[in-house]
Amino acid sequence: MKIRFFLIILFMFSFYSIRAQNGNELTNEQKQYITKFIYPISTYEPSTSNNDDLEVLSKFIGNSDIVGLGESTHGSSEVYKMKYRISQYLIKDLDFNIFSLEANMPESYLMNNYISKNIDSPKDILRGMYFWLWQTQETLNFVKWLKIHNENTNNKILFDGFDMQYYFGALKQVRDVYNANNYPLDDINSLIKILKDNKRGQKKYKNKIQKTVNLLLDKVSQKASQIKDEESKKRFLQNITIIRQHIKVGSSVTRDKFMAENVDWIKQNYNPSKVIVSAHNFHVSKENSLSMGYHINQKYQNNYVNFGFAFFEGNYTASIDRKIGTFTSQTAPIGSVEYNLNSLNLPYFILDLKAIKKDNNELGNWVLKKIPFRKTGSGTKNDEFRKTNIADSFDYLIFINKSSHSNLLREY
Repeated sequence: MKIRFFLIILFMFSFYSIRAQNGNELTNEQKQYITKFIYPISTYEPSTSNNDDLEVLSKFIGNSDIVGLGESTHGSSEVYKMKYRISQYLIKDLDFNIFSLEANMPESYLMNNYISKNIDSPKDILRGMYFWLWQTQETLNFVKWLKIHNENTNNKILFDGFDMQYYFGALKQVRDVYNANNYPLDDINSLIKILKDNKRGQKKYKNKIQKTVNLLLDKVSQKASQIKDEESKKRFLQNITIIRQHIKVGSSVTRDKFMAENVDWIKQNYNPSKVIVSAHNFHVSKENSLSMGYHINQKYQNNYVNFGFAFFEGNYTASIDRKIGTFTSQTAPIGSVEYNLNSLNLPYFILDLKAIKKDNNELGNWVLKKIPFRKTGSGTKNDEFRKTNIADSFDYLIFINKSSHSNLLREY
């Protein structure tokens, strides 16, 4: 009986040892090695007064003046809180002065009416940004913080977007300039009719329509020479650019390229500027040549630093089968990035991927390979994980052990 029991124990030990050696689970040696590159975070709550745990960001970011903050889903409360806590630190302690996010540029820019001029309703502005993603208590709390910050400092924050999925806000703001200056509305009315009558759905406008629209926009852009206020002039011209981009977008390839161009426009037009870029992990990634982050990195190189985000289990707000609500996430499977990080038994931390990559030690080689990593966005019906090389995608990875759904401001 004792021999049989001993054999069972020996078999179990061998099984788990082999599984760890095959890369399904980290060995104790691998865990000890990876902890050298971990910086614990005390909390994800933006309201905390002690930011000692975030001081390492000064070292990580250095002189870079574009920081990409990702997200593994568009609906995790803890991820958004952590992003906003980090953003507050970057603004207060590292002098970042622009916060931009993955939302339509003209509609997002209206948030400056609230945070800088104390006019308009922040809820209405968030609602006007179309998607439910930012219509949350987490984002509302952050923009309220931005307003208070702007009231009490000379380092004023500009709020902006860099997306172009809709033309409505851009065209409205162009038309407002026409109305304010009593310009004839013939060209504007023609644009409205063409864009409305040729609604593209998920496909770009036909080349013939694009040509007609661009000719009209050429005529509209000539009005810029009559606009005296420089801020109004550059926004007028950028709104025309947003419409041009919108009619060309036919896939994530062109959308991400245009988003990168819009981030570059923000950087160039508000100089000196230090820009926070908030978007999905995929968009801020440096590794994928289709992503916005890839294009930003190609131009700005060491001036662009990015942080991916990951969580092990929980739930999140999502849109699946046209239903917006709370959905249970897949618990990270054995062998995934999140499973390995969760095995370290630390609730929140930053993983220094740049240092691991530079060290190039065999004990950390799982970080340098393509292994499962959560890629959910606004909702994934089936498998939430895709094989990803996180060290090529991000400079740093922020891990949170458990996610809960973001808190929507209204019911859907």
